[in-house]
Amino acid sequence: MNDRLIALLEQHKAQIADALLVSSAGQNFQARSDAERRATLLAGLDALIGMLQQPKQMLDQTLQELASSQMRAGLVREESLALLGAQRDAIYHAIEQADLPAQDMLAASRALEELGYQIAEVTIDMHHHDLVDRLQEANATQDQLREAIQELSTPIIPLYAGVLAVPLVGRVDSQRAQTLTEAMLEAIAREQAEIVLLDITGVAVVDTNVANHLLQTARAAALLGSRVVLVGISAEVAQTLVQLGLDLGQLVTLSNLQSGLEYALSRQGLAIMASA
Repeated sequence: MNDRLIALLEQHKAQIADALLVSSAGQNFQARSDAERRATLLAGLDALIGMLQQPKQMLDQTLQELASSQMRAGLVREESLALLGAQRDAIYHAIEQADLPAQDMLAASRALEELGYQIAEVTIDMHHHDLVDRLQEANATQDQLREAIQELSTPIIPLYAGVLAVPLVGRVDSQRAQTLTEAMLEAIAREQAEIVLLDITGVAVVDTNVANHLLQTARAAALLGSRVVLVGISAEVAQTLVQLGLDLGQLVTLSNLQSGLEYALSRQGLAIMASA
C-alpha cells in the first residue's frame, strides 16, 4: 500500500517542496534563506519516504526522534502540526495531479492518512510529556523557593546560651505565623532556650490578627518552658494595640532588642558590663 505513495513522492518531491515553500507553515520555518528552507523541506520529504519503508516498531522510534528534534529546534506543537498539515495538503495535491488509477490514488491517500495520523499522535504525545515534565520541574523549583523564603522569613538566631532572637520583617499573615510558631518551637527544643526575643521592629502593621498570632506563639513556647519577650514596639504600634483593646499582659514587652538581651541575661543572673 505504501509503494504507490513512495513512488509518487520520489517523482514529485521537488514540486511538493516548492508548494511547501510558499505555504504559511513553510515560510514560518526558521532558515537563513529560501534555499536553505527548501533544502530542509526536501530533507523532510526524504524522511517521510524513509518512514513509509520502515516497520512499525522502528517507525515509532523514528517519529519520537523527529518530534524531539523539532522541539529542540524550537518548534511548538502548533507549528509542528501546521507543517505536517502543509505537507499533507501539498502531497494530496500531487496525488490529484498525478492522474493515477482510482485504486492507486486510494492506496496512496490511505497510506498518507495513516502516516499523518501517526506523526500527529506522536507529536502531540511528546509535547504533552514535555509540558508535564516542565510543569513538574517548575513546581519543584517553586517549592524550593517557597521553603527558602519561609526560612528567610523566620530567621532564628542564638544570641547566648538559652537565649534566641527572632527578628520579624514585613507582613505577618496566618501562614507565616504558623511557620514561625513551628520553626520557633523546634529551635526552643533544640537549643533548650529559656528566653525568646521576638523582635517586631520591622513589622509595619500590627492588627488584631498579628497580635493574636503573637499571643498564640507565646503560649506555645510557654508549654516548652520558654518565655517570649516582645521587643521593638514603636509608639505607633503601642497606640494601635491600645485602640484595639488587646491584652498583651501575658507578654513581657520591651522597647528594643538591646533591652531584651539585658532582660534575658538578668534572668540568668548575668549582665553586660563595660570593659575597664
